[in-house]
Parts: sequence; C-alpha cells; structure tokens
Amino acid sequence: MNNKLIKPKVAVMGVLQDAVKNAIEERFTFVEMERSEPFAEKEMISNLQGFDAVLCEPLDSVSPIIMDSCPSLRMVSNRAVGFDNISIAEASKRGILVCNTPGVLDDATADLAFALLLACSRRICEADRYIRQGKWQGFQSNLMLGPDLQGKTCGIIGMGRIGKAFAKRAIAFGLDIIYTRHSKPDMLDKELERDMGAKRVEMVELLSSSDFISIHCPLNRATKSLIGKKELSCMKETAILINTSRGAVIDQLALLRHLEAKKIFAAGLDVFEDEPNVPSEFFCLDNVVLTPHIGSACFQTRQNISMTAAQAIIDAFSGHKPKHLLNDEAFEQFLDSVKVKA
Repeated sequence: MNNKLIKPKVAVMGVLQDAVKNAIEERFTFVEMERSEPFAEKEMISNLQGFDAVLCEPLDSVSPIIMDSCPSLRMVSNRAVGFDNISIAEASKRGILVCNTPGVLDDATADLAFALLLACSRRICEADRYIRQGKWQGFQSNLMLGPDLQGKTCGIIGMGRIGKAFAKRAIAFGLDIIYTRHSKPDMLDKELERDMGAKRVEMVELLSSSDFISIHCPLNRATKSLIGKKELSCMKETAILINTSRGAVIDQLALLRHLEAKKIFAAGLDVFEDEPNVPSEFFCLDNVVLTPHIGSACFQTRQNISMTAAQAIIDAFSGHKPKHLLNDEAFEQFLDSVKVKA
C-alpha cells in the first residue's frame, strides 16, 4: 500500500483545531464542513461523495443508506464515546471501519455531570434569574433551599469510565455510591466496593434509594427509554436526576410531566432525544437545568478527542489496526479495499 501516491480524502464534520490539522495534512486531503444542525441524509450523501473517511460528531448519522450511496467511504471515526449515530453491524458488512474516542473525555463529562448536580441542588440557575429579574429583596432564611449532599446516596446508572470518574467526585462531596451496570457481576464490582465503597444494586433499589441519580450508560436497544414513567415513579420526590449520556435513555415526555408535577426535585440535562430540538415546555420550569450537549466542551479535551479520532484514521490508512476500533471483523476487508484503491 503506497499512500504517497494517492492521498486519501477525509470529510471533517465541523472544524478541527490547528494541532489536529497539522497532524493529518501531510497524509490526507481533508475538507471541513461546518454546520449548526445535522445534515439531512441526502445532504450527507452528497457531501461524502469521493471521500475515503469521515471524521464525524454525535449529531452526524451515518446510516446504511449513506454507506451504500458513498462507495468510496472506508472509515467512520466518531469524535465521541457513544456511537449510536452509526450502524456498526451494517458498517462491518461493507468493510467500513468504525472508531470512537473513549478515555479522553471522562473527566470533562464527569465534571459537567457534577456541575449539573450542584446547579440543581443549590438552584444556581434559578437564583441567577431571580436576581437578574430584580426580585431579590435581601437575605431570607427560607430562600432557595435545596438538599444537602453530605451523607446522601448517589445512584450511578452505568459504571464505565465516566461513571467511575463521576463517582470519585461524588465521594469527595460525602456521597455514598450505589450503582447498576449491564455486565454480569465480576472482579470490577469487588474493586469498586474495595476502592470506593460502592455497592452494586438492582435498578429498582437504585431508583427508590437514591437522593441523586446520574446516568452514564450508552444508548442502545436495551437502554432506550430506560427511565420512563414507571421508573420515575419509583424515585423520591426529593431526588435529582442528571443525564449526560444520551437523551433517548430517558422518556423525555414522562420526565417533563414529573418535573411539572414536582414529583422529583429537579433534573439536569445535557442531552436530549431529538437534538438540537428541546421541548419548549422545559423552558418554563425552574426545576430543570439545561445545557447544549457540552459534556466534553473543554479546550484541551476537545482537541484530544479530535486528535484521537484523527489518529485512528492515520493508523488505519497506514495499515495498522486503530486503538479504538469498534468492529475488528471489518479490518481485513478494509485493508483489501484500500490496497485495491491505492
């Protein structure tokens, strides 16, 4: 394979930092495609014509139709941990590699999740609006009260890298940790109990026992609408729910109704079912804090994410298996197709 003869073409959804551009410009021809909203399927097909790889983001859907309509496409490198925007099985059938970027945004996302928890519990956004609207008349002993954290129970749904990073922050604030995770009980559970005092429980117990709940599981068939009306009804009326994973993990309408009826204390949401669309009913509620999918929005973190995704493309087109390849079974077919092209 002689990559010096033909530079593979990379479509970049969004923009890249200068350091990332410098890393790939000698090896690839790349085009940045800025957009504020997701490209429609027809637009995506048109934009990806003739490209060998796409460096995309969570809002970019890469469907089987797109794959079939873009015959030159050999790789999808997703600038995110989650990959629900890409059909892995369909990509594998076509010999298209799919990579993600785990490990580089754990702390940033955990920081935001905990910031949302603090914003909800201390009613930060509500208090800010209260002052800006000229309502504050001086100190009052019952003004903007919220739940204490020390000694309370924090339930974590999904105890992967980000879940564990969040747990460390929660422990530092004096919270006791319980959690659920999809995998069967193994040594990790013993390690979590030993190192964090974290206790694994069933979902029903987590929902009913937790004062705060933070969601850190991926979106898939098993987790879509994982938290619905039934699950919300199990929660304490004083509970706070935080979601920085994927919006569709929660039944958004059910959550809205619970917040309106004040059946839970508050919610902090960084992700939504149909981004960038957010139900306007949320805007009228003081007991919800909304952020625009900024879990990893730190300068260095975002650069590290882009660099990791770009490095995957560099490795693959150099004939090396990328570190965070999600479909190993497609690698040999990918190599064959690239050799033929080159």
